[in-house]
Amino acid sequence: MEKGMEQLIAVSQLFGKNPLYVIAGGGNTSYKTEDKLWIKASGSALATIDEDGFVCLSREGLAKISTKSYPEDSSAREEAVKNDLNASILYPKEKRPSVETSLHEIIDYAYVVHTHPTLVNALMCAVDAQGKCEEIFGTDALFVEYTDPGYVLFKKVYDLIEAYKAEKGACPKVIFLENHGVFVAADTTDEIEAVYADINEKLGALVKEELPQFEAEDITDENVQKLAADFPLDGAIVKLFSSDLISHYVVTPQSFYTVDTAFTPDGIVYCKAKYPYVNSINEVLPAADAFNAQHGFPPKAIALKGKGLVVAEDNDKSVNTVLEVYTDMLKIAFYAENFGGSKPMTEEQIAFIDNWEVENYRRKIAKS
Repeated sequence: MEKGMEQLIAVSQLFGKNPLYVIAGGGNTSYKTEDKLWIKASGSALATIDEDGFVCLSREGLAKISTKSYPEDSSAREEAVKNDLNASILYPKEKRPSVETSLHEIIDYAYVVHTHPTLVNALMCAVDAQGKCEEIFGTDALFVEYTDPGYVLFKKVYDLIEAYKAEKGACPKVIFLENHGVFVAADTTDEIEAVYADINEKLGALVKEELPQFEAEDITDENVQKLAADFPLDGAIVKLFSSDLISHYVVTPQSFYTVDTAFTPDGIVYCKAKYPYVNSINEVLPAADAFNAQHGFPPKAIALKGKGLVVAEDNDKSVNTVLEVYTDMLKIAFYAENFGGSKPMTEEQIAFIDNWEVENYRRKIAKS
């Protein structure tokens, strides 16, 4: 095993097993030497990753992406970048490196750990994320306004890093991405752990109200189970979940308004991006049919007034993933009140993620 890989695997599993930092298949990690970069393969889970879960790429090949010109059309551009990324793979050829590989490449430290911590995203999904971020972390941390992921985000971060280095003489070790997450980098994994602990401590100190109980209980009954036969999804499994946190948001349409659309790309990948609200169990199927007719896909989550969250998927694993990711979104919304209130993604931002081949690939892997 390459020197440094043991530490990469250990730090990947450490953060991957902690739901405060990573849920579902989110997050990615990397380790680089002078000429090679190892990064999590798309679809691999950090919690259980081993050496086989990484892709090794040529840094010389990755460097060409920084200077090459690509098409203006977003679909053509992302396809061309994906091809150049794949051309840089040394091994294994059959695996697909994280779409954020180029971002890891331009960060000048041996280890990079990118996660989507709940408290961090409460800040990153707040109405004044940048102002609050600078207030809490000063100018040593780099803040990046929301940008569609892929090559455009890479170029934006590249330019910001170059400007940061020109001003401060070194690459930033902490990079916050609005409505997305955070990159933490260092030459040792011990330092990365320490930086993450400091971030969580600073944000946790600003939380004024305790999070309601969020471990969801399956309260499915016969009436809920009967919905599956006519739900607009082949082989649908329909379940009803409740928790104090869910109840906090499903009291009225007004209380649900703040959490009826996605906050982050991961939310879209695993839960899509729109969530209806109904007053009774009898309204679930009509709402699902109307939603399906409007959007071309059935809703994955439906708020049931005063009762809980109806989740519909085609297998139990996916049901649990939707519940986990949506619960995290509720946590983000709740904590965001400490930073001025939450700000979801825009319709345009959602459309890009929902139609992006890269995220559709990740969605497909997550369901397998």
